[in-house]
Amino acid sequence: MRQGRGKAEYMDLFQEGKIGLWKAILHYDSGRGVRFSSYACVAIRNAVWQAVVGSQKAEGWLESRRAGDSLEALIERRYQEQVREALGEELEELSERLRAVIELHYGLNGEAQQNFAKIGREWGLSRERIRQLHNEALALLRLPALSIQLRSICERGERENYRQALRQNREWQRKVRGR
Repeated sequence: MRQGRGKAEYMDLFQEGKIGLWKAILHYDSGRGVRFSSYACVAIRNAVWQAVVGSQKAEGWLESRRAGDSLEALIERRYQEQVREALGEELEELSERLRAVIELHYGLNGEAQQNFAKIGREWGLSRERIRQLHNEALALLRLPALSIQLRSICERGERENYRQALRQNREWQRKVRGR
């Protein structure tokens, strides 16, 4: 009763406590030098907390289901959130200037998308230079070391895709060095 139960029913938590006690009985090893009461107390508490957390997750799921969303819409929304988070982490690895070019061009910062000419006018650079910075940023984002999480989410984590990204990056570096 001292533990917060969220929206879980008391009898459900009581039953989870009994299950935790039963698991403690089955897994107790007297050779470890711990009293059974200490071992069982922790096992029961963990079982109850897991039930509380599970009920909160289930409640969130039920609330989102009540909102009229289909399962496919929920899955798609979660997928988009994961892609946004992974892309945000990748962008953090870029320099401030390159990150700003990508965010402005694709509208990732919540503003409308901007073309290279508009970004160039704001920064006092040519459209061509902004395009070069954009291509440089994209080449860096394609590096397997930076894109591993995003590629795994987008199911493009195969070796051939990494090899292709490495080849593209080498070609880009050759072009930059050749200038």
